[in-house]
Amino acid sequence: MLKQLFSNEFRKGALILFITLNIFNFLNLLFHFIMGRMLGPADYGILAALMSLIFLHGIPSESVQNLVSRYTSKFNVKKENGKIRYLMSRAISKGIFIVIVLYAFLLIISLFLANFLDISFWLIALTNLMIFAAILAPILRGILQGRKKFTKLGISYIIEAIVKIIVAIFLVGIGFQLGSNFQIYGAMTGVLVGAFVALLFSLYFNIDLNKQKIKRTHFENVYTESVHYIIAMIVILLAFNIDILLAKRFFEAELAGKYAVLTILGRIIYLGVFSISKAMFPITSEKYEINSNTKSLFIKSLAVVVTLCIIGVMVYALFPKLIIFILYGSLYTDVSNLLVYSGIALSFLALTNVVLLYCLSINGLKKSYYLFIFLIIEIVLLSLFHDSLLEYILAFMASTIIMFIGTLFLLRKNGEKN
Repeated sequence: MLKQLFSNEFRKGALILFITLNIFNFLNLLFHFIMGRMLGPADYGILAALMSLIFLHGIPSESVQNLVSRYTSKFNVKKENGKIRYLMSRAISKGIFIVIVLYAFLLIISLFLANFLDISFWLIALTNLMIFAAILAPILRGILQGRKKFTKLGISYIIEAIVKIIVAIFLVGIGFQLGSNFQIYGAMTGVLVGAFVALLFSLYFNIDLNKQKIKRTHFENVYTESVHYIIAMIVILLAFNIDILLAKRFFEAELAGKYAVLTILGRIIYLGVFSISKAMFPITSEKYEINSNTKSLFIKSLAVVVTLCIIGVMVYALFPKLIIFILYGSLYTDVSNLLVYSGIALSFLALTNVVLLYCLSINGLKKSYYLFIFLIIEIVLLSLFHDSLLEYILAFMASTIIMFIGTLFLLRKNGEKN
């Protein structure tokens, strides 16, 4: 049976990433559960907002990883390891320069965000250090992904989560002796330490490329392609995070913290199926390069994601109060009736992510700027409907459904090669 299961490259890659990334996702959620209990609703609301800023760092992160993965896949299918090494060294050298410039820019933005979110400037400045790992780690992880080193890719994520939890618990514990803000500083320091340790491990996992002779190559249309990657990731990650940031603006601290719990739990579904699209991406990229069929793999991936999302939503509909009580405690159970809506919203966002990654893997996203329309719709809906948490979360759900339908339309409109 195992031989049959692993006979298909996609099934093998998807299974490995499904296991490792869901261990990573579980550990990340464990981090949130622990922090939610240790900090309480008000301070946890601040931490959730800061974590959403880190997710926004995923805009360049996911763009870089997917783009590097695609080029690595091109070279890997022809066994051109010298070109992969050249890609890695060139990307890292450029990445270091870009990240320094970006951090300086983020410090300026932090002055505005501190006032807008009512969070200390220094906390936001500390959080923005994550941009260093957010640019450099995806280069190394993208190479692992493109080379289909799925086990090592998954391990790098697990290491990040384990280190984050250990360091955060230790420093938040110390923070109790110093005051509320120091607890949040401790939590964020744990996040940063975990990310940088994972960066080092990702570098180690690619060390075998140093044995290869560098073969210079020209990355044709890299800047044109990168625009589509960046826009797609801007839209999906802003859609994924903007609700928490705006909730911090629209609601009182305790209510914003409770909404953050709903969204974090909704993300279990999104992150739980994320590995499917991760495994699909390099394989459909390779198939596209050799003019092989990609559509059947996309349909299979979408079917698996739909099935898992339905199961997740059903669990949330049947046992919302129990889930919140076990994971976060009694302080948050009064919003349990809204959990199913969060599950539905994040399920549609997960489906949107599958469609977008497939489009990118086959160069099928020619008019990516249209995606901003869906982001604007989300912001408008959330800004208009926030008289209650129910109204707010229904607006979020409606926006993700609209986005999914819109991305399917773009896929059909732009056409496919296969």
